[in-house]
Amino acid sequence: MSGPVRSISESASGFERRLNLHVSRISQGESVMRDASVVYAEGVVAGISLCVAALQRRERLIDYLARWENQLRLRKEREHGG
Repeated sequence: MSGPVRSISESASGFERRLNLHVSRISQGESVMRDASVVYAEGVVAGISLCVAALQRRERLIDYLARWENQLRLRKEREHGG
């Protein structure tokens, strides 16, 4: 499964909404083994796409970062049974 890539005409909030839906969908399935380099590259593409979207709309990147750091923290806690 590949991660979302933002299209030029898509708003930053629309792209973030798609990212959230993507995360929700992949978290509903079982854990799977994937090549870490592919997962990493997908994350880089999604991250840079979100940055471009935010810059185009002059939104604060720090707000996106805070939201996604929180998502990461919650998912790590769930993964480790915390």
